[in-house]
Amino acid sequence: MAAPPSPSSRALATAPCLLLLLLLSLHAAGPAAAAMDPAEREALLRVMEAVSSDRDWREAAGDDPCSSPWPGLECKPAPGGSGVGAGAAARMHVARLDFGVPPNPTCKDTATFPVGAFALPELRALFLVECFKNPDAIAAFTLPPPANLSSSRLQQLSVRSNPSLSGTLPPQLASIGSLQVLTVSQNALVRGEVPRGLGALKSLVHLDLSYNSLTGTIPSRLGELRGLVGLDLSYNSFSGPIPSRLGELTQLQKLDLSSNNLTGGVPGTFTRLKSLTFLALGNNGLRGRLPSGLSELRDLQYLIMENNPMGVPLPAELGNIARLQELRLANSGLSGSIPETFGLLSSLTTLSLENNNLTGRIPAGLSRLKRMYHLNLSKNGLDGVVPFDGAFLRQLGRNLDLSGNPGLCVADRAVVPDVGVGVCSAGDVARESSAAAESSVVGRVVRGEVARGRWPAALIRPAAVALCCCLLL
Repeated sequence: MAAPPSPSSRALATAPCLLLLLLLSLHAAGPAAAAMDPAEREALLRVMEAVSSDRDWREAAGDDPCSSPWPGLECKPAPGGSGVGAGAAARMHVARLDFGVPPNPTCKDTATFPVGAFALPELRALFLVECFKNPDAIAAFTLPPPANLSSSRLQQLSVRSNPSLSGTLPPQLASIGSLQVLTVSQNALVRGEVPRGLGALKSLVHLDLSYNSLTGTIPSRLGELRGLVGLDLSYNSFSGPIPSRLGELTQLQKLDLSSNNLTGGVPGTFTRLKSLTFLALGNNGLRGRLPSGLSELRDLQYLIMENNPMGVPLPAELGNIARLQELRLANSGLSGSIPETFGLLSSLTTLSLENNNLTGRIPAGLSRLKRMYHLNLSKNGLDGVVPFDGAFLRQLGRNLDLSGNPGLCVADRAVVPDVGVGVCSAGDVARESSAAAESSVVGRVVRGEVARGRWPAALIRPAAVALCCCLLL
């Protein structure tokens, strides 16, 4: 029997295989990334010095910050290799910076706006969230001169939740032509008017200027941002009418202008916003009718118009927006009855019509809305018997409010819990049952469901009178 191979011979036999695997792995990995350009490194360190509260950041950075475990820092090679030849090491560049919220670097009490960040040649995203919060150290919202921004490749700028950031929206923002997402939100000391030049940012897809202290009118030039998908100007102090040119933003999916001081009516051009899913215009001074073609917005899911002195009848055509999930029209001076078409809104989860001047019966069709979980019809002039069965009432629970309608009543307190209305008298229930029966028959006649010779007694006499009148003509 041959002797087994010795350990040394086995090692010699496997050595070529190990060498081959090592060569293959080195080839697959490619050349190591080159160190950051010294000028870019210094620019990054100046940004950190202006913002960060971390005392050890300079030591942690070393010669190449991109190779350090810095949170909030993302590096990438320049697109196209920046002229790097085949097989050469790709130089890494700062692509994204996040400051303010852990695990990202927190901001020091004396932080200043990092103007130097715009000198980073490949920076694509800059986030400053909850960064400027010290009331004793107000930071100025400033940017470099336009000439220094024209070559910027920044695509996303987010400046949010900074109560100690002060100033106006820098007009230089219009010089960053690569911007796709601009968020300047929840900065109470950011005031003044929106620069008209923002209409030149043709690459912009999302603009959020909500929860600031902005004033003046909404610039009509924003209607030139034809690629815009989201526009949020809510919770400011904008005044004047809504620009009709906003109706030219045909890619828009979200439009929020709520909680301002806007006046006039809803522009008729809004019927062109066929991609719209969210429309919020509440808490303004808007008056008059909604555009007649608003029901053509087939993708609309949220319509929020509450707290506007509209002073018009409740539009029945809103019942044709099949995908509507939330309809909020409270405290808007609406009159008339609740349209029967609202019972067709099978996706509806919230219907808020409280504190208006609505009259008449509650449509029984509302009880067929299986997704409804919030219904408020309080403080109106509705009357009649509440037409909801036990299943629908259990579905809503405490999210049903019918109080403040003296003419409403419930037929059976055992079936209908306390929803802010009293119990009907026997006469009320009888009249409601008769009216419901006649209404049902009329509906069947309209649909062609009543066969010849089977007309109900309630309709025989009116039909005979109508026939005699026809014969006398």
